[in-house]
Amino acid sequence: MVWTVLNDCDDKTTLPNYLKDLYSREPQQVDSLLSTLINPYDTKNALDVEKCLWVICGGQKPEDFTRIIKSNDRSVICGLVWDANFIAYRCKTCGITPCMSLCAECFENGDHEGHDFNMFKSGAGGACDCGDVEVMKPCGFCSRHGPKSAKNFREIPDDVTLMVNLVVPKLIDFLLYKLEDATRDKPNKMDRGDEEVAKLLLQLCEMGDITRNVVAKGMLQVRKNSLSESKVLFKGEASKQSIHKYSVIRRQSSTENSQPPSLPDSAIQNISDGEGPPLQSVADSILSLPGPSKDCDLPYLGYEEEQKTVLETLLDLLIELKFPQYLVTLVLSMLQETDYKQQFMEAFCSRYAKIANLLTHRFEPDEDQKLCNRLVHASVQLFSNENLTFKMVQNNNLLSIIVSALSDLISRTLIKVDHDTEDNVNSKSLFVVNCNHDIISHHRYWPVVSDFHNLLSHSKIATHFLGEAALIRRWMGILTHFTGMNKNIRHLIVHIPYESVVYQYAYSTEIEASSHIMTNLLSVCTSPSESDHIRLVLSECVRALRSWFRMIQVQIVKPFLEPLNGEEFTPSGPIPRHEITFHLPLHRYLAGFISQAINYCGMTLEEVLPSEEVLWCVMEHVLRIQVGIGEILSGLWVRNGYSLRSQEEFYLQGQYCNQCVDLDIFLLQVCVMALDSDLLLTTLLQRYKLDSWFKFGDFASSTQPADTDVQQALVESMLNLILQLVYQRMYMGLSEERMVHLEVVTKLTMGDFTHSQLTDNLPEKPGISELTELFDEVLSKVSDYKQPTNESGQLTQGIYALKPDLWKSEFQPLHVMLRGSYKRGYQLAMDKYKGWYQSQNKTKVQGLWPPFRTPLALNPQCKPLYRILHSRTLHAMLFTVLYKAMRETETVNDNMIYLTFYLIDLCVDAPEDITTPVLERGSLKPDITVAEQEDGTVPQAIVKCILFLQEHRHLPTLYKGKAVEQRVQELCRKLISSPHTFIIKPDQYTLQDVTEALLLMCNSRLQPPLFARLYNAAKQLSLTTGIGTAMYDKKTHMYHIQQVLEQLPPHRYKMINLLIYYLSTLVKEELATLDQICAVYVPEGVDPTAFSSIIRCYDWIFRVRKRHSGTLESMFDIKYKSDRIVKNAYQCVMGTSLVQCMYEIRRSWLRLISLKVLVPATLTPHIMVRLLRNSQILCSLVVSLCVVHRIRVSAISKILDKLSERDQNNAKLLRSLERADASTPDRSTSPCSTSEAKRKRAKERQAKLLQQFASKQRIFEAQMEAENPISFVEEETNEAKPTYSCIICSIDSVNTEMRPIATFVLCQPASLLLHCTAPDTERAIMDDRFEDIPTLHSTLHDHYTTLKMLFSSGSTWQGIGQRAQPGLHVQSCCHYLHVECYKTYSDSQRSRSTDPLHNPLKGKELSCPTCRRLSNTVLPLPPEPFFKPYSPTELKIPVSPATQIPLPFTHSCLDKSYQSSNPINCLGCSSHKLHNKIKQVIQQAPIDLVNATILKATKTPYYTSVEQFVNSLEDYYKKYVEQKTLSQQDILILSLHTTLQCELIERNNNLTTDLECSRKYCTGRLISVLATQSNMLIECHSSNDLLLELIHMLNSGGPGVGAPSKQPAGGPKLPLVLRSRPGEAFQPSSDGAESDEAETDDEEEEVEDIDSSEEWAKIVTVFVIVVRLLFTLQSMRALHSVVAKFSHDEQLAWNYKKNSSECDDFQALLGVTCGELSRLGIHATVGEMDITSYVWSLQSIEANLQALCVPLLREAVLLGHHMYEKPLPASTPGSSELAHLAAWLDLVPSSSHSSSSLTTAKVLNLPRDVLLKFSCDLVSQLPLPRDMPHSPLTEPLMPLVLNWGRPRLLTLPRLYGKLYLHYRHVKCKVCRGVPHDPALCLVCGQLVCVRSQCCQWLNTGECTKHAQKCGAGTAIYLVIMSSTVVIIRGERVYLWGSVYLDQHDEEDIDLKRGKPLYLSQTRYNCLNQQWISHSFDHTLKRWGWHQQQF
Repeated sequence: MVWTVLNDCDDKTTLPNYLKDLYSREPQQVDSLLSTLINPYDTKNALDVEKCLWVICGGQKPEDFTRIIKSNDRSVICGLVWDANFIAYRCKTCGITPCMSLCAECFENGDHEGHDFNMFKSGAGGACDCGDVEVMKPCGFCSRHGPKSAKNFREIPDDVTLMVNLVVPKLIDFLLYKLEDATRDKPNKMDRGDEEVAKLLLQLCEMGDITRNVVAKGMLQVRKNSLSESKVLFKGEASKQSIHKYSVIRRQSSTENSQPPSLPDSAIQNISDGEGPPLQSVADSILSLPGPSKDCDLPYLGYEEEQKTVLETLLDLLIELKFPQYLVTLVLSMLQETDYKQQFMEAFCSRYAKIANLLTHRFEPDEDQKLCNRLVHASVQLFSNENLTFKMVQNNNLLSIIVSALSDLISRTLIKVDHDTEDNVNSKSLFVVNCNHDIISHHRYWPVVSDFHNLLSHSKIATHFLGEAALIRRWMGILTHFTGMNKNIRHLIVHIPYESVVYQYAYSTEIEASSHIMTNLLSVCTSPSESDHIRLVLSECVRALRSWFRMIQVQIVKPFLEPLNGEEFTPSGPIPRHEITFHLPLHRYLAGFISQAINYCGMTLEEVLPSEEVLWCVMEHVLRIQVGIGEILSGLWVRNGYSLRSQEEFYLQGQYCNQCVDLDIFLLQVCVMALDSDLLLTTLLQRYKLDSWFKFGDFASSTQPADTDVQQALVESMLNLILQLVYQRMYMGLSEERMVHLEVVTKLTMGDFTHSQLTDNLPEKPGISELTELFDEVLSKVSDYKQPTNESGQLTQGIYALKPDLWKSEFQPLHVMLRGSYKRGYQLAMDKYKGWYQSQNKTKVQGLWPPFRTPLALNPQCKPLYRILHSRTLHAMLFTVLYKAMRETETVNDNMIYLTFYLIDLCVDAPEDITTPVLERGSLKPDITVAEQEDGTVPQAIVKCILFLQEHRHLPTLYKGKAVEQRVQELCRKLISSPHTFIIKPDQYTLQDVTEALLLMCNSRLQPPLFARLYNAAKQLSLTTGIGTAMYDKKTHMYHIQQVLEQLPPHRYKMINLLIYYLSTLVKEELATLDQICAVYVPEGVDPTAFSSIIRCYDWIFRVRKRHSGTLESMFDIKYKSDRIVKNAYQCVMGTSLVQCMYEIRRSWLRLISLKVLVPATLTPHIMVRLLRNSQILCSLVVSLCVVHRIRVSAISKILDKLSERDQNNAKLLRSLERADASTPDRSTSPCSTSEAKRKRAKERQAKLLQQFASKQRIFEAQMEAENPISFVEEETNEAKPTYSCIICSIDSVNTEMRPIATFVLCQPASLLLHCTAPDTERAIMDDRFEDIPTLHSTLHDHYTTLKMLFSSGSTWQGIGQRAQPGLHVQSCCHYLHVECYKTYSDSQRSRSTDPLHNPLKGKELSCPTCRRLSNTVLPLPPEPFFKPYSPTELKIPVSPATQIPLPFTHSCLDKSYQSSNPINCLGCSSHKLHNKIKQVIQQAPIDLVNATILKATKTPYYTSVEQFVNSLEDYYKKYVEQKTLSQQDILILSLHTTLQCELIERNNNLTTDLECSRKYCTGRLISVLATQSNMLIECHSSNDLLLELIHMLNSGGPGVGAPSKQPAGGPKLPLVLRSRPGEAFQPSSDGAESDEAETDDEEEEVEDIDSSEEWAKIVTVFVIVVRLLFTLQSMRALHSVVAKFSHDEQLAWNYKKNSSECDDFQALLGVTCGELSRLGIHATVGEMDITSYVWSLQSIEANLQALCVPLLREAVLLGHHMYEKPLPASTPGSSELAHLAAWLDLVPSSSHSSSSLTTAKVLNLPRDVLLKFSCDLVSQLPLPRDMPHSPLTEPLMPLVLNWGRPRLLTLPRLYGKLYLHYRHVKCKVCRGVPHDPALCLVCGQLVCVRSQCCQWLNTGECTKHAQKCGAGTAIYLVIMSSTVVIIRGERVYLWGSVYLDQHDEEDIDLKRGKPLYLSQTRYNCLNQQWISHSFDHTLKRWGWHQQQF
């Protein structure tokens, strides 16, 4: 019965009404019917969702029901849910939480004027927060949402929502059952219907709060009967019971302080599969954390109760199905309901572990990212409410759950990393994050990290986190695995096999998972009340660091450390030099919280500093990064590839520098404040491996070490680091405003940047919330804005430049050094500073020093930082650099000198009252230089043996006898057991015994052996030590050995150094030979030559220096007595002092200034000191660096003055030096008397060289002339001809037929004319009338369709002319070359093609060698000019009819025409004779030869080049244009017409203005080629008789001459009145097969022969007559077109006026025309008339006539200009365009040029009877419906006379957001679907699919296909999703840029920044101009090949 009822209700309204009526009587029956209708068990009948919707609506239409519900919507919050790629808005001004977002509708309805907002394309989905007071401020709410928007709504009757309450629960049950089917692998989604039901429920939620509330209540109901068991993380009852039991035991054990048990194996086996080492389970992790166990234990483990709500069941199914998007959208659409949101959050938090576990599964490509997006889509909506989220943290232990989930994720990515344990076999392993793991490389950790970040963005939750010690400890444990990841090991011999991008994952992981969390935590530690939290974090951080140190075996001495968990630290060596990692988050957490404590919380430095031993260890790792950067910049890591450079750039770049390098610098500053400065500087020197550089004396080796440049770079890096430690204040109390000011100025000193580049490089300092608020204010103060320019078509953006006056005071060179990676930024800043300095001082300088800047004020807690400036070690270091600058000039560069003086200046000004912080320290100091142990005391025993052998090497018993093994073993045992106390006695042990003991310990007790790593490198060196080997190879291999040695631990390096020194001493003193030594020391299996080569090159490898008498060994021997540099400055060291060094350098530069000499840029200042001792060397130099030296002298003088003021001893020393210098005669004066003579000799040598070059060129030209005698003779006979310089061979020659000259041209199909519209008509793309606006193409197409149905197909084309199809545009760069040179050049360019496979043109396109403009052929120049330049005085011109048509015209002949009464008979002959002459001229004209096909047999090179050019035109035209049947002559004529029209368009139809690129047009040369092509043809027939018919009609009336005598086949011939615009009278035929053959009368008229030159002189006026005839026809057609717009009454009125006596000729013509058209019924109807139809006057009629006739005159003037080289007319004030154009063409006397009253009728100047009769004849030719009864014509057909405007691109909306939203849902006309990546054609407005397979046809993309159809291969697209303009030109594609810019005139490609974009009219005009001028090819440079796939 139920099915009967349902089947009978076929009507959609019947069933709902029946159910409503039945419910009032039998509710149970209704439930039964609904259960049958919505039956999840029915597998035969699919659910009818549409019927369910009608049932819900209660019989109403769904649209009406929706309108009722929305009209009574009481929703306070918008809550609109969207998915990916949705455009939304985010307002930082209105937002409370950083993740707030608004839909477009709410944003536009809100008031956000002046706010900081951005538009973004959602990547993961979201929901609108409009109206939510917890997320955003009320000021940003729209008018429809928010608490104040609630209104009084009327109550909806219960019967309206009755069916909603009944049907929704059924639908929910249906949905759950189908989803459970999906989890049981039931039929696929298309058969289940769950998605359709979910969308129906979502539709109900979007209707309003009434229906949404019903759905939400249904979700919160307890589900009584589960249809299937829900799956959980731990499957099986045994697992559930085991975990439950384990949790109970665990809680009991925690209360009893007993050791918790381990998780049962049965439960561990059921954990979902994952990767990584087996670690503590998730259950163990969560149970170890504090919090309410009842809320966090069992739900986290997946234990689920029997009773669950529908929402909980649905969430479980969501997890099982991996969060499908349609279900995510459904569950989020009800979050406006408070109860629903709270229960959903509780269910979500209790299942968070299961959700996070999904991220560990394996996925298909891109599926993991989709899952991450959907997870974030859900969680971000839940955690944005601070109060509700904090409630979840307190009651549900949410922080513990998320931290444990993140820990579980990270644990699956760990990889074992062994520390370098070459000398210690007892080291432990470290587990760090493997950045190649899928969880890291695919960013699967991002959802959990994002949730953690969102939680800590709430201040309450962040404070709560800082108060939980267990949470912090757990978090520090996670950071331990990030510390030390992505370790780089230096490659020495072989380059790295491939460049890895792992470093990108490592940086993104640290920034997202560590730095952002630290930023949130530091942002709440801003008051003294947070001191306890900071102490807790610091203690846990130090605890984690100690644990990490223990794992990596860092060097810490035992007495310093407290035992931790029964373990002790094991000593080891310092960090190996060949290893580096940039990731130390634990160290940076320590630095960040120390900075926050002393700057914001009022804590002292002693309170926050860790123990001294921890600081030493921390310093080692942070220092290793700084040393590594210096090594990278010096080229030591070059074999590791570009990845190391990229890591260094990431580390230093502005966006992350505050979280990386700045924190590391601050941590080093903390070490400087707390540790011993001398020991720290010694450590610094050793880590840079600069011990040998700071030794004195010359190198013992005869050749310099190969690493001199490397050593200089390292010294410079070390000095820079010391300066940075003293100068930087980033984490020492620097204010936010000052920090932003410093960063902006620093960035601007390195260049001019856009607004986004500056904001992107603005560091995000941890602990500071928002810096962007200060940014714009600071930027406006320190910079000048530069507007974007589009010069030469190159697009620029708005940029900011530093104000010039700030260079003097704000340029901070040290901060630029820190921020400028690779020194590139620093060099750019110095170049700009140099430019500013030169502009200020009006002089050129070289080697400019940057200014010294005083450091900013310090936080009082950080004053101990100045202790390093009072270090004696630093003073000795500075003295050594200056001493070497004076003595060893090749080892010191200019930057080192600058940094040294800068440090001296800081040392002098350093404060003296400094207190040292008291640290917890032991009784011993760590030995940084040498490790204490290495497998016992073996190293010390080896050193003792070597020293014994060195001391007793002169004993005669060396190598005599044999060692006793028993004594050797006993000696080894004693040495190892007590190396400090045991003494080797010569009377007890022989040298052989000690040697054997030494070898035994080196090869057996040390693992690996002492020389193991050197043998391979030494073997390569041994191969290059032979005689004749290049010194470069020797140095290379010795340098390699140096690098291997420096990678060894310090104690190994010391042992090898001592042993090799001892053996080399034996060889030098001839105590032993190399063979003897190798026989003893080299083990078996090793090449002895390798070992001998090391001994032989000992001095070079170990950089041994020779000490001079009176000098010290190294810097460490300098013993300064004071800690103040002012006291040590005058202390004498090696015969000099620091003051003397500074004075000597200053004196050297003063001498250079006095000498007035020029020092080359390669001559550094320190070399000048040595050169000055021999003044003869500087005699030949010229002055150039005087200004620079004065600057440096001034800087040194200020330092010396300070030293003198601070101490009298310095003043006395300076005075004594000045007196001694004054008493010494100056020998440096340079005799410059010979300078003039030398300059004269140089000029003589230059002149001699020029003479030699000229002589060689003359000889070469003579040889070329001898090889081509014909050309030579022609050149001799044509001396008056112009010469052209060939850009290939650079030879000047005249143009001849045998050696023609050509020019590069670019021929490209152009359809520009087809897109013209009416004047002043804009095609707005978003206008509703857009598609109704006619274009020339659409108008011609409609007109042609009508003509084709009425007339013969052969004559139909004459009705639309040449504009109906694309043409060829030809342009040139006007650079000349020989045709034969072009062939050679093109062949050479094709042979050099680098990528022929990906170049579809295969070398057909070349670039001009001079201007690099693109070209595809050459246009030959005619040897003889076809047209003589205009000469007004010339009357008789001898003309050859076969070569020159048309002829030059003169004013003299034309003036006679105005004296005659009949201007048509102005030549003095009869009308019949004139007709015959004109016919003969036209038939002989080359421009009308359209049917000629036969070529001459004989050809010269010129004619051959013309033929090749015409063939090229044909190839390019037929490649892109659909019309394939045109002949070569047609294409040539069409090219001429297109080029002429394009020039007019580019001139904006104004001939009185100059065109910048007018020289590129080659119209005159095209006409010459056309004439040449005509001369090459024998047979020709004229197919165009328009002029002949026109002449006949004007003279005698009736049918024109040449008109057919009978009706042609296919229909009547097109009448004269309907033919195309007269300016296109010479047009090509469209189809040779269809065109009518020229028919002539049977009786041919005789044509007079024109023999005499006088007759031809009369015909010179034929050009003027042709123009006059065409103008007459055009004016008549224009008059008919204007009169047709009159109303019928107005036509009758004007017809009546024709009989008036006051009526002139024009009024009579107007009246006759009105009468004729009125008689035919041609007039405007009421619907067609506008306001102008009722006010037609003579002035308005004349204005319309001129608008339609003047374009013809423009074309005639421009054509005459190119043919006769007559200058274009100049504009005259007070004259109209018609006047000066007609005067230029001699259509009116010259006196009329200045008249502004010239009318069209005066230009015609015809008798009244002729005009009236001609007009009536034309009207009589109009086709009428009554004359063509079988045609579809319903009204008389008028000629197509329109005034087309200049073509331009579509008009775009000002706001890009409107354009984006409008086209987001527009469908493609080809595939009928919404494009995934739509693009808009800016020419025609069609929407196409980009990079999509849906619209491809024959492997051709839609964009490429549309380009051929719309623009003959050229198209301009605006890609909607990215705001980018893409240009297609033929086979190439170009990313042009964007025409939409933000308020800072900057692009936003792909909407990455999301700032509002506005149309840049300047850019759009530039794009439009490039399109009109066809300049894409030479303006745009970086083209790509689209391969027909775009």
